[in-house]
Amino acid sequence: MTKKKKKVSDSATNRQDQKIVKIKEHQIDNRPVWRFSTVDRNGPFAWPKGDPKELEIVGKLHDFDSMTWNDISGKQHHYLSPSSLSKEAKQRLEELELDDEIENLFSFHLGGKPRIIAIKHANIAKLFWFDPEHQVAPSKKKNT
Repeated sequence: MTKKKKKVSDSATNRQDQKIVKIKEHQIDNRPVWRFSTVDRNGPFAWPKGDPKELEIVGKLHDFDSMTWNDISGKQHHYLSPSSLSKEAKQRLEELELDDEIENLFSFHLGGKPRIIAIKHANIAKLFWFDPEHQVAPSKKKNT
């Protein structure tokens, strides 16, 4: 014996009282979202997992949470130019098969030399490297 398929009326599937939520562009939250699952645990710029330094980093990221990307981006926190990357940084990106992300690298200045390098897409910062000596994209000193 075969069962008859139940016919669902159009009025049940095409309800007029359905609520449609429209989000205007200015309502989209433009604050950073942190992704820790992407940190590089090896190599020259390994994330300091379990190290007291990691707590300092998390504290700094917490400070950024209340800011928008427009507030964050500027002279100290910015995208990295692919040409500014060190040989070691480029090699590590190739090893991890992430060299196609080179134009999405974003640097967060922690004070002094230390930096956090993330792969930025929209409002998501995929945390990637910890650069305590500013060697991912070292500054070129003037008049040297």
